[in-house]
Amino acid sequence: MTDLVGIDAGGTLIKSVHIKQGEYEFNTFISSDMDKVVTWLKDQHPEAKLMITGGKQSVLAKLVENEVELVPEFEATTRGVRAILEIAHHLTLPNEYLVVNVGTGTSIHAINDKRSERLGGSGVGGGMLMGLAYLLTGRTDFQEIIQLATKGDRHGIDLKVKDIYEGASPISGELTASNFGFIERIKHEEIQDEDILACLIGMIAESILMMAIPFAKTISTSTIVFIGSTFHSNPLFRKQLEHFEEQFDIKLYFPHQGQFSGAVGALLYR
Repeated sequence: MTDLVGIDAGGTLIKSVHIKQGEYEFNTFISSDMDKVVTWLKDQHPEAKLMITGGKQSVLAKLVENEVELVPEFEATTRGVRAILEIAHHLTLPNEYLVVNVGTGTSIHAINDKRSERLGGSGVGGGMLMGLAYLLTGRTDFQEIIQLATKGDRHGIDLKVKDIYEGASPISGELTASNFGFIERIKHEEIQDEDILACLIGMIAESILMMAIPFAKTISTSTIVFIGSTFHSNPLFRKQLEHFEEQFDIKLYFPHQGQFSGAVGALLYR
């Protein structure tokens, strides 16, 4: 049997998956360190056929000596999602559900047993998180950004509905009325990086969810599956999204290893 390696060559990360002793084995590399990927493949999989998807697939394909097949990105992602969900034993999902892939940007797909369709997307995602984190705090390390954000407090930077309405409000007072909108406090109080980063993750999470919900309604589902590298080791991002489950009557899933859906789908593309 031909040795196969599925690779999702994204704008920020390159993710690979291959089968070892009947189990998926995952690896992650920084896209800017593509030479490390080439060296790893030469050392570990010199005879493998590479099934490559993602925005940097053509770049990587030119650097390797292996046999290569380029796989359409959206088809790889949706095929991989199905496989990842089976591995995670999410057997309670309905026949039709929404997949929100939060990588460098965000892509939204409708999936059912027979077909998949990309519905739309946005530039709001992990790339925005890293770019604004640097512009606002000067920090560039993803893990440091996430660790600081978990210690942060959004109160006093984000303007909530209850900060506007003195009496009864038409919607929950805990909802965000304006991200980074509490200008009077921002101007007069010392703002910590932890709080800025917590607000930034909150803004991105809320923006993505508010975009996803109308798409879910168009396919008559309340089930939304979130995948992508932005969730990896980022419990705050997930917590911000789960906060809205009851309020909007939706069910959110975050499958383990969901960030490897593209690589898995490429591996299974035959």
